[in-house]
Amino acid sequence: MHHSDDIANLFNRLGAHVGDYQEIESVFEYHEESLPPTPAPAPSTTARQPLSRLLQEIEQQRQRLEAASGAPQAFAPLGKARVVAVVSAQGGVGKSTLAGVLANALKRPGGRTLALDLSPQNALCLHVGGTLQWPGIAQNAGGHGRELLREGYGGSHCLAYGVVDDVQRVAFEQRLANDPLWLAGYLAALDLNAHDTVIIDTPPGASVYLSQALEVADVVVVVTTAEAASYASLDQMDRLLAPYLQRPAPAHCTFVINQLDTSRQFSLDMCAVLKNRTGMPLLGVVRQDHFLSESLAYDRDPLAHTPNTRGCQDALDLIESLCELLVQTTREL
Repeated sequence: MHHSDDIANLFNRLGAHVGDYQEIESVFEYHEESLPPTPAPAPSTTARQPLSRLLQEIEQQRQRLEAASGAPQAFAPLGKARVVAVVSAQGGVGKSTLAGVLANALKRPGGRTLALDLSPQNALCLHVGGTLQWPGIAQNAGGHGRELLREGYGGSHCLAYGVVDDVQRVAFEQRLANDPLWLAGYLAALDLNAHDTVIIDTPPGASVYLSQALEVADVVVVVTTAEAASYASLDQMDRLLAPYLQRPAPAHCTFVINQLDTSRQFSLDMCAVLKNRTGMPLLGVVRQDHFLSESLAYDRDPLAHTPNTRGCQDALDLIESLCELLVQTTREL
């Protein structure tokens, strides 16, 4: 069927004549509505603001958030002093003498060295050029440590234990037992900085003084001698140190063989045994030197003039090794 037949049939049905059919050519013009031009973005003023202003705005936002949440503002810590605890499992190993030598000669750039006596023997003050009359922490445990500081050899400072009777000593020890972090708070009140070094002398064996020192120590120096009794006592020291070495950030433990008598083959053999002992690294060996041991009698600093005696040279080497170790512990912290 053609297109014309369809048209004729449609007209017949509607009663119209097919001759009236006309083709209408429609022409439609479509006009697209043009959208308004997109305005160019305004130039950013942020880039032209000085950096100091941007930082101030960030700080103000942070302060508003902290004020809203009640959070305290954070201040950059000054850093704490490095603390060296000089310890031993038994007496008679020259621990206090060695602690005094370290305090007198150890110098870290830009820092001070503080000798702190936590032993009721109260001997450390004598090894740094002081007297037993110096006031001490056991006499004034609740006071300010800055008032008790005394100057010692080599520009060092000392906090003595002080001369106390049994009643005062027991009361002080009870205070330390009740507050395991007493020494940490005491040192914090001294306003020490990260360049300062604290050398702590402790009594031999287990005590509340040892516990206080180990709580704050960055480095623990175990002093021993090349003798059978000293070797046996190291097992006890391992047990005392064990709880503190299991902490997330334990102190660095090392040991020193002190007063080595090189004229005795037994001492040399014991020194070799101690060097091979596992558990902690060897910091150094100090040979027996009467110049060191007699310095206290003559009220002199044994390292003041860099003497050539072998024990003093060993002590200087030991101090150098300790300074290097303190630098390492500072980086680790």
